[in-house]
Amino acid sequence: MRITKENIWDEIEKKNYLEVLRSDLVDKVINIYNWTPLHRLARYGVKEILSHPSVDKVKDNFGYTPLHRLARYGVKEVLNHTSVDQVKDNLGETPLHHFVLCGYLNREDLRNKYPWYKKEIKDILKAVEEIENTPDSVRFILEDS
Repeated sequence: MRITKENIWDEIEKKNYLEVLRSDLVDKVINIYNWTPLHRLARYGVKEILSHPSVDKVKDNFGYTPLHRLARYGVKEVLNHTSVDQVKDNLGETPLHHFVLCGYLNREDLRNKYPWYKKEIKDILKAVEEIENTPDSVRFILEDS
């Protein structure tokens, strides 16, 4: 099947992930949220997008790249990507921040496994501390939004 801008979103829903990824439209077509098909593939946890040159370049309305989206869904392979601590969303947060904010990494993980990340470590640890000190009822609301 030929991927077109008219059918690309349907092909993702049909789970034709690799065909969509091979399409030259995967980083060009956008929806009303400025999501590209790369963003949607990230939403489904398609790790193969990590090798696409636009994975850390195309941004949605929040400034999230597909790399941010993969981090938000806990795809640990993102931690090996060169931009994990560089590309920032509209709030200045990197994919590494998203791993922490979504609870996939904790303070010990950061200290023991990721000593290479130093320039913003205090901000990340502060974020972890805020999450750890947030009452469960409020944390549920924050995670849901």
